[in-house]
Order: sequence, then C-alpha cells, then structure tokens
Amino acid sequence: MNDLHKKRKFEDFENNWSPEEDIEVDDDTVQDIEEESEEEYRTPHRRRPLSEPRPPRAPPLPPLPPLPPDIEILKSDKVIGIRGLDAQLYKDISRIARKNGVSVAELINRILAKYRYTSIGENGNTISNIDSLELFEEDLTHLDDEGINIIGVKNLSLGADVTHESFNKIRNIEHIEHIWVPPHLYLPLVKKARNCHQIEKYKGDKIPRVIQKSFDSDVHLTKSFFEYFLDEEQMVDLTVYGELRIDTDVSLDDFKSVIYNLRVDNDIQAPRHLIGFLFAKSKCYGEIEEIED
Repeated sequence: MNDLHKKRKFEDFENNWSPEEDIEVDDDTVQDIEEESEEEYRTPHRRRPLSEPRPPRAPPLPPLPPLPPDIEILKSDKVIGIRGLDAQLYKDISRIARKNGVSVAELINRILAKYRYTSIGENGNTISNIDSLELFEEDLTHLDDEGINIIGVKNLSLGADVTHESFNKIRNIEHIEHIWVPPHLYLPLVKKARNCHQIEKYKGDKIPRVIQKSFDSDVHLTKSFFEYFLDEEQMVDLTVYGELRIDTDVSLDDFKSVIYNLRVDNDIQAPRHLIGFLFAKSKCYGEIEEIED
C-alpha cells in the first residue's frame, strides 16, 4: 500500500512539472518528499463538517374551502380595496388560488362566505340545510332573546298568527328558495330577507301546501283532479311538456284554489271562463285556445 501511494505521489509530482522547472533534485529532497508522503498517508483524513440541515418541506397547499350549503356567491365587477390588508397573507392567498386554478376574488369570496356562515350563529341559534320549515307564534314565543338565524332552507312558511314582536326574534333570513308569509309580515320580511328567490304572501289562516308535478306528455285535467287536491288541501305547481286540455266543468274558483303555478310547453285548450286567468297567470309557450262550454 505504501509503495503504491508513493508511486501515485511521484507520478502527480512528475506530471505537474514544466520544462522550466526541470532542475536537478538531490537525494535529501527526495527523502523529504517520501517522509511527507508517508506522514500524509498515516494521518487520518479530516471529516468534513456536517452540512446545515435541509429546511423542512412546505406543507401541501390547502384545497378550496367548501361553500356553506345552498349558498350562492354573486360576483361583482366593483373593485373593493381593503386598507391595512396583510401583504404576506395576500401573497399566500394568491399562491393558493393559483394552485387551485381559481382567481383570488373567488377564493376570498369562499373564505368570507364560510366565515359569515359559521359565525352568524354566535348571537343566536342557526337553522340551516333543511327542506322545509314552518314557524308559528307558539314556536317563536318560546325562543330566548338571542333569537334564531334561518339560512339555506329550501321552503320557509310563517303562520298567520305570528306577530311583529315574535317575528323580530328571527335575526337573519338568508338564501331561502321560497317563502310563504302572511300579508301583515310581508314588508318586514322583505326588508330582512337576503338572497331569497321567491317571497309570496297568502290569505287566510292556513299556510298553502304546494307540491310540484311535471309531465313529459300531453295532460288532460278533469274535475276529479281538482276535487282530489281540494280534499287534500294542497296546491299544485304544474309543468307540462306537451299540450294541456282542461274540461269545461272545471270552475274558476277550483282552478285558482288548486293550480299554484302553471307552465305549458305547448298549446292550452280551456273553456271560455278560464281563458282570461290563463293569459294572466300561466306561462304558455304555445297558443291558448278556447273550447266551447
């Protein structure tokens, strides 16, 4: 091993000589080189200092926050500036938005919508994510002063006995698809409701019970059809993807009491006493024709 190491040392020394450096070397010099080579071989190599530890990998970017149930974000072209916004937080939000393939505005809208939805119940109870809710005076009088928030309910009905004082216990009404309200509460509810698609006032002491029916064919409505729903005290939201024919013995009062909404994709054939009401209230994409009584 020593001879091999010496050989490599001298080969390196020889290869590094240039012609200008080709001078005579005495034996003492060679001896010094050999001793230096043996000493270098016997001395253990110094271990390199450990490198600095690698910084930990950044955690994966979080996904988009889900929207609260039945909440729709309405986008706006208006530019809104926020004074005092943390610049680094904004950069992080921008990076997360790019990672998820959405705009910064959409991501911030989602974050704010989720925060509002989860925090709105801090000053009261929240009822949400159900299909139908009916509230009467007795239900509201048992509530404490904190009241309730109604958010993301598909159908909301307020009883005719609900007073203005009890109605004020409903703090927030948001994102409701359809609301039935008695006439004396119509204006207060319109002022309080936000992002509610349809608000209707009803007459009488009973909340209308409406069912939805659709037919992908021609439909013939007879008197027995109306008698059934009158007995059940129900109304029909009717959609017909075809022609509609109404018998001559169907009275106008029965028609008003049973048909809540009417949409017809083709022609309507009806008796004379129903023609005016059909023109005013129905959505017909064909012709409304009169048949003889």
